[in-house]
Order: sequence, then C-alpha cells, then structure tokens
Amino acid sequence: MPRLSGLFAALAVVGAACAPAAPTQTAGSAPAPAAPQEYTLNIAISTGINTLDPHAAIGTNPRRYGLYECLVGQDAAGRLEPALATSWRNVNETTWEFKLAPNRKFHDGSPVTAEDVKYSFDRATNPELRLGILARTGTIDQTTIVDPSTIRITTKGPDPILLKRVALVVIVPKAHVERVGAADFATKGMGTGPYMQKEFNGTDRLVLVANPHYPTKPGAKEIIIRSVPEASARIAGLRTGEIDLIDNLPIDQYETISRAGLQVINFNQGQTIGAFIFSNLPGEPTQNKLVRQAMNYAVDKEAIARDIFKGLTRPTGQVVQSNTVGYNPNVKPYPYDPAKARQLLAQAGYPNGFKIRMGVTLGTTAAEPTFLLIQSQFREVGIDAAIEQSADSAFLLDHWYGRTQRVHVLTAGLLNSPAMDADFALTWFKSTEAEPARRHIDPEFDRYYLASTTEMDEKKRAELMQKAIEVMYENPPFLFLVDGVRLWAASNKLENVLPRGDQEPRFDIIRKKA
Repeated sequence: MPRLSGLFAALAVVGAACAPAAPTQTAGSAPAPAAPQEYTLNIAISTGINTLDPHAAIGTNPRRYGLYECLVGQDAAGRLEPALATSWRNVNETTWEFKLAPNRKFHDGSPVTAEDVKYSFDRATNPELRLGILARTGTIDQTTIVDPSTIRITTKGPDPILLKRVALVVIVPKAHVERVGAADFATKGMGTGPYMQKEFNGTDRLVLVANPHYPTKPGAKEIIIRSVPEASARIAGLRTGEIDLIDNLPIDQYETISRAGLQVINFNQGQTIGAFIFSNLPGEPTQNKLVRQAMNYAVDKEAIARDIFKGLTRPTGQVVQSNTVGYNPNVKPYPYDPAKARQLLAQAGYPNGFKIRMGVTLGTTAAEPTFLLIQSQFREVGIDAAIEQSADSAFLLDHWYGRTQRVHVLTAGLLNSPAMDADFALTWFKSTEAEPARRHIDPEFDRYYLASTTEMDEKKRAELMQKAIEVMYENPPFLFLVDGVRLWAASNKLENVLPRGDQEPRFDIIRKKA
C-alpha cells in the first residue's frame, strides 16, 4: 500500500532545506524538556482520529500523537537515533541485533520486555492481520529473542534499509493488546511515549496526559486533540486563542496568518507533488515515452511554485528531495517549453493531439488550481485532459492498484520521509510489481533500482538510486511538479514547534509562554 498520506489527497503535505523561502522556524535540536507545566495544549487537526493502533496504517509518523516509540527513533532531519534500543549491530547481511534500553515502561507501568518487541514485529509482519505497516516490513523474515535484553531480526535477503523499517515499527504491550483485542486496541492505545491516553471518543476527540514513566518530562501537562475538518474553523480557533496549534493550513491563508503574527511552519521534508503517468496502458498514448516527456515540458512548474504555492516550494525533476539519500543533484526540472512538447507529440505520432483522463484527488485548496492550470497547459499543446476529481480515497486506491479501468494520469505525492530515503518513493515504479497493480515497465530502471535494494554499501547504494532517477527522468512515469508543502500554524505563545520529516511536531518539546 502506498504512503497514502503522501498521495495527493494530502497534497498539503519540503523541509526547510528544500524550500527557497521557508516559513518561520527551522529544524534543529530542541532544549531538554522542563518539568510539566500547568497548561493544556489545544490542537486541531484536519482529519479524523480513526485509530490509535500504530500498525494499522503506514502513516508518516510512528510516534502518533506522542503515544508511541520504536526501537530506533529519528531526529528532526530524519537521521536515526536510539529509542527503545540503545544500540544495534549488523551481524551479517541478513541479521541485525538490537540491545534494549533498560527500565523502560509502558503507560500502565509494566516493563518493556523482549517478548513485547518480538510480539510487535510478529504482528507488524503477519499478512493475515492485513495491517498497513506490512507494506514496509515485507523483507523481515523473523524476529527472535537472544536474551532478555537482546533482539535479533533476520531478513529474507540483504536489506540496506532495515534500520529505517525498524524506525517505523512501534513497540506495543503484548499483554494489553491481547487483553483488549485488536478491535478495541484501535480505541485503547498504549505505548511508551511521553503522553498517554486519558480519553478518546473513537472519532474526533483525544485527550492525552503526561506519562509519569517517561525518562524526561514533557512540556504540557495535558493535550487535547480535536478533529476539525473545516479549515476556517481551525483558523478561527487559532486566531481567538481557543486553539494553540493547527495542521493543514491552506496555502491561500499563509500570507494572512503570517501577517497576523502567528507562526507558520512547513513540516514536509519528503514529498514530491505531481502525478503518476501510467505507462503500461495497452494502446494508449502514455505508453510512448516521448508523450510522457512532452507532458512534462508542457507544464509551467515555476508558475505553480510561485503563484499557487506562494513561493514556499520549488520545481523538481525527481521524486526525492535534496536531503534524501539517493537524491541526484544533476537531475534538474523539465523546463517549460510548449514548442518542445508539440514537437515531441508530433514525433510520437500525435501531431493533432489526443484525449486522456486525469484523476485528481482533492485534499487542499492548492489541488484544484494546480490541475486546472495543468489541464489548460495540456490543451495548449494538443492534449485534451478530462478531469475526474474525487475526495474519496477509494477512487485513488482503485486506480492505484488497478482495480478499475485506470485513468491515464493520477495525482500523487510520493513520500521519501520519515527516514528520508529514496527507496520509499522509487519502490512504486519497479516493473516487478504484480499485475494489476503494476504502473510502469522499464528494465533499465529496474537494473539500477533493484540492485540498490540489496546493496549494503551506503555510497554504492546511493549511486545506484541516482542512476535510477536519471533513467526515470529520461523515461518519465511521473509528471514532475514541485516539492511538497505541509503547513502547520501555531500561536505566537508556542515555542519549539519545529519542522520534522515525519510531519508531526514533537508535542513533548513544545513550550507555551504565559
């Protein structure tokens, strides 16, 4: 399953290192948390709180509201750091050992044991449970207990990003999950994070309190998270002071909120906004790589970045960002060249153009103007693109996995966060994907990409992915547009609302001034 928070349904999803003009605040280390304060942090999010089970969806944030931790953590830039494991070592190409941190406890005070860790990985790799995290754990063969403080993970073959996969697998308490059952675990979450569940109504209101067993004390004594789908309501609450922090700030409100003296923080460090061009539709014009090149030349990416995204991003010619392992600095965006686009279409045998279907999943105020502009610019070179738009994730999934007759172009924003690795985005382009889910066929891309998936030398692996990106540029299965944008807005009373690759603030380090 793709990182669906990264598909265009969540287009409001570039790290400060990628954007030419970043909003306030920059990524970096935060001061050590102080003792809990007598204040409540009020947060409004745009989506429903549909589950507290951290294995149920791939997601972009394994911490999930500060409830959970993994063996391996990540800093603000996506670099790996110790969490529930203090250290690890690569025994051989297929075996890793992890030393567990001593004296760590779950929210109910029970100790974190090797049995809990094994149970968590067994759960995350069990295909019968059909949990979303399975999409990131398929290379894991088995997890075994060496001794009470040592866990061994064995992979089916050499896996150079095993540590990054481990950084996505949350450790859950075996006794609690088995006692409440999988269904109730969705509403009765329990982990080792700095906050623990106090109340949850199962849909749109979650109350958290500081975890007394956490090694350091978080900033706020209590956090109330509410689902507020209407952007206008989130913004109104922020402006009146009823709400301290909101996600998914519409791009068209960026300047207004900034002028009001409120903070705007760009949290995305790993998404490319664009559209998948299905290259394996029999008899269709998008089978021809010249057509797909023409589509990239036909679109003015500079105008999209400047006018629609308010200069908060920049055009791109690849699906990874500059702070991602595998990024290719030599691959530049396709220039806006309608004449070149028309020339390529004629060369491909379409001097009079053709008709296509373009699927657009709407998630933000930027989605519609972006693809209306693309539709207009396609028309200028002879491509008549009929837009089929939907806010329903089923529409996206059905086309993504080939469960319905595919559109020619499907909006997408593939993620390489939270661990900032090109593999997380490149994997969807491999020809070895089983039918009907296969989206692209290119043996040359496979040659480099598939070799990178087993190359344990980091430098050689990055070079292989860079070559795969060069091949993808020449034979594009993607309409490359701009680096992603995901805006949060905060009260000017908050400090340490720092951008992160996993797209959610560290609630425990936020401070609220009186």
